[in-house]
Amino acid sequence: MVSKLVGKNSSRFGLGYGLFTYLEFPRPSENQSFRIELMELSFYPTKGEKFFTSTAGARGYVSIKLGYKYVFSETAYGFYLLPSAGYCQTVFLEKGQSASNGYGYAAALEGGYSLEVGQNGHSLNFGLKYEYDHGGSVQVLQTVGCRISYAFNMFQRRDY
Repeated sequence: MVSKLVGKNSSRFGLGYGLFTYLEFPRPSENQSFRIELMELSFYPTKGEKFFTSTAGARGYVSIKLGYKYVFSETAYGFYLLPSAGYCQTVFLEKGQSASNGYGYAAALEGGYSLEVGQNGHSLNFGLKYEYDHGGSVQVLQTVGCRISYAFNMFQRRDY
């Protein structure tokens, strides 16, 4: 995932990078599923600073969310919309100070395209995502990002 902070003081920070993992549980109708995002983490370094130095300022978050994916076709592949909500921890590091943490709620909206890959029902997902992480009154992060994921179909057998 590659994303950018938006909102208050966002111009101080460069592009953010993140990782995420999820489980998706399809409903009986193929174009709907529930998603549990087990972990998503993102890191936003201050512009002009080295990536992981103790003197640099940075922002970041870790979140866990539950969502509902709806695909706008009769199959599990195509354009989709995925709203989700959950719990987050935000981390703010100011230059020369110790890190401060905030705990709160996360909300996100992702839209994208899911493409079937191979013969076992695996999929390649391309998405644009807006996320709002509220870790306290001063620890609010808003991000817009691009996500790419590869989903393995582990629980359903496909018959041809």
